[in-house]
Amino acid sequence: MYHTVQLFDLDFISAPSLADIIDSIMDYQHTLGDDKKLPFVITPNADQIVKLSQPEHKILKEKLCNVQFILPDGQPIVWFSRLVRKPLPARLTGSDLFPLLWQKIKLHRQKNLVIISNESIGSKLKQDYDNIIYYAPPFFEANTPSQDKIAKNIVSKIEEFQPKYVIVGVGFPKQEWLSLAIHTTLLKLRIPSPLFLCLGASAEFYVGTKKRAPLFLQKVGLEWLHRLWLEPKRMWRRYILGSMYLLILFSKEFKRELSRKRNSST
Repeated sequence: MYHTVQLFDLDFISAPSLADIIDSIMDYQHTLGDDKKLPFVITPNADQIVKLSQPEHKILKEKLCNVQFILPDGQPIVWFSRLVRKPLPARLTGSDLFPLLWQKIKLHRQKNLVIISNESIGSKLKQDYDNIIYYAPPFFEANTPSQDKIAKNIVSKIEEFQPKYVIVGVGFPKQEWLSLAIHTTLLKLRIPSPLFLCLGASAEFYVGTKKRAPLFLQKVGLEWLHRLWLEPKRMWRRYILGSMYLLILFSKEFKRELSRKRNSST
């Protein structure tokens, strides 16, 4: 069994490696001790932590606070946890979780639905493992009627195929909102819910349509530098401006942690 550390109102799983928690994730039906917890895996990085602190994502954050498995994807989150003496032992990334999970799914011949950004990714995954179905939804905006229409379509696929896992890789916050919409509909129809894994571009890394940073950059928490180098026009706002917002957020959280410790000691 794993334990968690609360930072930024989220209960991050504290574990030395993904190998220590993969069985708990795959056996989610028995791990979910609290029926109020959502059968989801999310992997927030520093950029997503900043966005979840903004007013426009307040409702989404409230919902994600109830997710069963929250993995600390961003190295800055791990560094900050040590600063406030609530240390997370390791960064647990969605990109590392995907191949580990995928190999176990293949080994046990488990059914899996993959929701991805384009058909070619799904086709490559299908070639790698045949006991899956995949779906590349048309363009949609998060939390809109077009999303709800897509969610209903996916619910039909889940009802027919009955997958144990649904891997969703259409980017934050679309994948989270879409997963929530699907799960809500399943509850209304009293259809057993699979485990939803919101894993971003991890499937693309797995099949090779996107390249991860070199291993030495991953180990020192500088994957963002590699992405900035590859896509400077698209990424500079996230990583350059975002770093300033992150420092402000860290400062607020640091003060809040100090206040909590003072109150607990009195």
